[in-house]
Amino acid sequence: MIKYLVVVLAVAGGFYAVSRHASLESGLQYVSQNKGAFWAPRASFTIGFIYYQREDYSKAKEVFTQLLTDYPTCQFAARGLFYLEDSAESIRDWDTAKAAADRYIEEHPTGDRIELMRRRQQMLRYQHGP
Repeated sequence: MIKYLVVVLAVAGGFYAVSRHASLESGLQYVSQNKGAFWAPRASFTIGFIYYQREDYSKAKEVFTQLLTDYPTCQFAARGLFYLEDSAESIRDWDTAKAAADRYIEEHPTGDRIELMRRRQQMLRYQHGP
């Protein structure tokens, strides 16, 4: 039991130390420098998702846009498009939101969120023109 507690405290201390000295921006820079690494798409998506969870939708939109530019067919593309559309909609960037919804529907017609994206696409067209 004591060994378990020591391990938990060590891991928590490690996370605390890293969080005090590392930033999401430095993480993005590191990903940018290692675009060819197998882990880069996952790291990029995760950073974008953290910005999204923090409700920093402008930064989330930027990160998801870069993810989809650098890795357009990666395993995170569908989710990246979903969060890109939602982030863009949250900051009223209607053109980006429409483009992301259109792309999701075109590239992922059997995706998990296809019906939601179709409804959003229609709503965006209805409220903000063709």
